[in-house]
Amino acid sequence: MTGWKALMLTSLILGSTEVGAQPIVRLFELHADPGRQEAFDAAGRRNLDASLQTEPGVLAMHAVTDRQRPGVVYVFEIYADADALKTHLATAHYADFLRATQPLITDKTLTETTPVFLAEKPDRLSVMQRGDTPEVRMVDVTVKAADIPAFTRIVTAEMRESMRIEPGVLAMYAVTRRDHPEQWIFFEIYADAAAYDTHRQTPHFKDYLQRTAEMLVDKGHSEVSTIALKSHGGMLFDATDMP
Repeated sequence: MTGWKALMLTSLILGSTEVGAQPIVRLFELHADPGRQEAFDAAGRRNLDASLQTEPGVLAMHAVTDRQRPGVVYVFEIYADADALKTHLATAHYADFLRATQPLITDKTLTETTPVFLAEKPDRLSVMQRGDTPEVRMVDVTVKAADIPAFTRIVTAEMRESMRIEPGVLAMYAVTRRDHPEQWIFFEIYADAAAYDTHRQTPHFKDYLQRTAEMLVDKGHSEVSTIALKSHGGMLFDATDMP
C-alpha cells in the first residue's frame, strides 16, 4: 500500500472498504413522465433500498433529476464486480422496479464506464426524498488525447486531497466512458451547497483548474436535485494505484 493510501485510509477512519477487483459503474439517463414522478420515485426508492440492504455486491445507487429538463432522471450505480451486477439483475426487487416503471419511462440510455477513482466518507448515506441537500454535482469533460495521463494524475490527486481534508465532501466518483478514455464523468456529493462553495475555494481545487485548463476540449455540467442517494460508505478505489 502506498503512503498516500495509508494516509487517506487513516484520515477517513479505520474501516473503509477498499475495493479490490475493478468495480462496475453504470450511468442511466431515463426519460420518465414528469406528471407521474411520485410513482417513479417510489418504485426507484424501493429498488435502491432493497438492493443496498440485501445485496452485498451493490455498493452504491444514486438517483437524481435534471432541474432544467423535467422528467429526466440519472441513475448512477456501483457494483463490486460483474457477478454482483448479474446477481442484481436477477433479483425480485429489480424485476418489480422494471414492472412498475415500464409504463412511466419513454426513453432510456445506458452509459457503460471505466472507473478511475471512487471514494466515500465512512458513514452510510441514505437520503430518500427529493431535494437539493446533499448537493450533487454532475460534470463531464473531454480531455485532449495527448493529455489524458497528465490529467488523470492531476485530477485524482485533487480528489484524494478533497476527500482527505474536506469534511463536507461526502463522495467523489470519476469514470470515463468505456472505449472513450478522453470523455470523463464526475459524480460528486457534498453535504450541502456551502460545502461545495468551500470546495471551490480550496487551493487544491484552484490548482487543478489552473493546471488542466489547456487540457480540456469541452466541459459541461447538469444541474440536478436528489431523488434518492444510497451507499454503504467507506468505498475506496483508485485505478491509478493498481499494479
